[in-house]
Amino acid sequence: TQTMMQWTLLQVLLGLCAVSVQSAPIGCTLSVTSSSVSLSNGYVSLSFNLLHPQIDRLSGDFTGQGQYGASVLTGGKDPMNLGRTGIVLETDMIQTGQSVTSYASSLAPYSGMKVTVLNNSSALVSVLISDIADNAPQPFVLSNWTLTLSTNDRFFRMQTTSRSVRAFNCVGVRVSSYLGTLSTHGFFLRGVVQIMNAPNQYFASTDPVHRIYTLGGGIVQSGISADFNFTTAPAEVVLLNGNASNPFYRSGVQFVLVGSYPGAKDSWDSLGWSHASLAVPVPEGSSWSTDGFVGVNDHDFPVLNIPQNTNLRPMDMMGFYLGIYASSSAALVSYILPSHISPTLATPNHAYSPLYNFYDPDTYLSVACLVYSGDAYLLNEARKLVELSGTGILSSGQIPHHYDNDTPIYVAISGATQTGPNLFWSAAAMLYAHTSGNTTWLKEMLPTVEKAMDFVINLYDPNMKLIKAPGPLWIDVFKRANYTTDTNAFCVHVLTELAAVEALFGNQNKQQQYLQLASSISEGINAHLWRGDHYITQLNPDGTFKDLVDYDSNLLVTAFNIAPANRTTALLKRVDGGKCTHARATYVSEIFYDAANCYLNNTGDSAVTMGRIGWVDALTRKNINDITMFNEVLYTPILKDLITYTWLYERYTCQGTMTHNNYYIEYPEYIVIVQREVMYGIQVRLDRVTVDPLEDRPFRYITGDIDITYSPTEVRVVVPPVGLPRRLHIGNLVPSSPYKIISHDDGIVVHTDEQGHLEVDSLWLDGDGGVHLMAV
Repeated sequence: TQTMMQWTLLQVLLGLCAVSVQSAPIGCTLSVTSSSVSLSNGYVSLSFNLLHPQIDRLSGDFTGQGQYGASVLTGGKDPMNLGRTGIVLETDMIQTGQSVTSYASSLAPYSGMKVTVLNNSSALVSVLISDIADNAPQPFVLSNWTLTLSTNDRFFRMQTTSRSVRAFNCVGVRVSSYLGTLSTHGFFLRGVVQIMNAPNQYFASTDPVHRIYTLGGGIVQSGISADFNFTTAPAEVVLLNGNASNPFYRSGVQFVLVGSYPGAKDSWDSLGWSHASLAVPVPEGSSWSTDGFVGVNDHDFPVLNIPQNTNLRPMDMMGFYLGIYASSSAALVSYILPSHISPTLATPNHAYSPLYNFYDPDTYLSVACLVYSGDAYLLNEARKLVELSGTGILSSGQIPHHYDNDTPIYVAISGATQTGPNLFWSAAAMLYAHTSGNTTWLKEMLPTVEKAMDFVINLYDPNMKLIKAPGPLWIDVFKRANYTTDTNAFCVHVLTELAAVEALFGNQNKQQQYLQLASSISEGINAHLWRGDHYITQLNPDGTFKDLVDYDSNLLVTAFNIAPANRTTALLKRVDGGKCTHARATYVSEIFYDAANCYLNNTGDSAVTMGRIGWVDALTRKNINDITMFNEVLYTPILKDLITYTWLYERYTCQGTMTHNNYYIEYPEYIVIVQREVMYGIQVRLDRVTVDPLEDRPFRYITGDIDITYSPTEVRVVVPPVGLPRRLHIGNLVPSSPYKIISHDDGIVVHTDEQGHLEVDSLWLDGDGGVHLMAV
């Protein structure tokens, strides 16, 4: 039998400081001694141990300067005394009625093992290590490993061909990787599984696997991300994860070439290979092959999926990949519960379990982060998150607040009936469609979005020109009801988005209906909810009002351009003057929500910051071009926390101390979202593409099939065509200046306005190669 698999092992995270990427490659080097084979190129350094055959050292340098961090492999003590410390060939044997005997290539070298240098230049080094034996005295399996490293790559290629040299009965033959990291992640066809501190350390699956990676400081006190991507998957994969009581490894993966894990499949199991009772006969001459790429990094994010030509600040790249792969995608639980996501990682349990898919707005933020990743697998997971809650819609149009396992729940944990799930679910559906370009899906989903929005629209009071809300928008424990600022402000935004979608499909009557309603609610907000220098919490039908000077509600108004300029200035002076406002981005309110103002008397969110509020705060600063506030107050402090700690807590206190549940995904997702929407000012929609960065710093932003290069004098935008007319808006160019569209045959010249903005016709945007324009 022959199993073909292509896999990639991604990287390590060790450093915490900002770095710059090496511009000139160091070049490749190869060293062969009597005890080891070593390959390096400035980015990657690895060593194959010839005395204990295995890859026993793997380290990297994100800058490409050859300042390698510690090895990312386990370094732990092998309980079987087989000398396993890294990537190794293993065989477990069993005879009828007998116990399992384990063998590993790392115990000793086979007498026939040899090294052949295939290429040795500064551009490429390649070496073949042949006849690596699972049992050196009397081999059952011999394996040839070819290791290849090219200059400027953050990875090396590892090809193996293995063959049985005699017939035997085995439990399994495996290529195993033992790692010193905390968290194990598997992306399978059926969904995602993640865990750390697992009490049961084996997760076997025969489901087609897309990707496996691990990360987080453990035995080696550094980060690592091991990423296995298959073109043809092995018959079986076993994920590994341990806890502090395991001195050998904390995570890893085993690729089963032949045989099968003897314990339970599709769940974390404790049996292990040594307790097998059944054997698989392996004929002499059976063979198996593997082919893959192994990347390594000395920072806490994967590198194999980083496009070579990306040109972003290194710290921003760290935040982007940490937010996506260490937090947002890691919270998906879709292998066990399809289309479900938790607000936290499994450590080994999820906080809030068995509750998932909170659209108030946690899952909206997750959908945004996943679609912004550019990762096709995660884009598909985002779609499924939207679809599940859409299937739970009631005849009234109410969207589930969350799910209790597979059961939809329509009120918050606090007991409140929130408007947030309907509004944020509708926004998530449209965001997915815009970013994916999936117009067919959007057309099919549009009636459900309209029905969900009708649930909110039916609360509209035409006399007040306001929604009369039954509860809060997005902080479920706060008692807010009637004519609230939070619900009405966000409703304006979602109605405006829905109007644009209706226009795409030629539904002009509905477009005008939603635009008119959004305009009327804006008028109602400004006519009834403004008091002096801010918008109040709520107005009641009897004319009384509640006012705790909510920072979130006021920033919702300014984020979506509802407040006139003079009111924006006044309320920001009030908000920014708060003692705790920017302990981190951003505090909830000026006046404390006491027990009487909270459902269940729960004041847990009354004295904290929230990433969701930071998001609308950041959008507000984008609107007024407040670069300093965004960079120095809203963005960089949290980015540094993320790079330092990898995982963040749910909230911050007034003192800037992290609090509530650890391994919460909201703040890491906040970094990914505001990076794209505010820092780089990128929006890719079905009707419009916007590139309007907050600063005029040049960059090249590549995610998936989106490739945007920007400087004030030259811009290139490549996005996939969607089959609908859309325009390109570019900001932060040279004001009142001509730009030539050099990607167009006629070399048409367009002019920026006095603010440095211009519009480009859709004809050129969706052409081959996108749009390329340059200042004349």
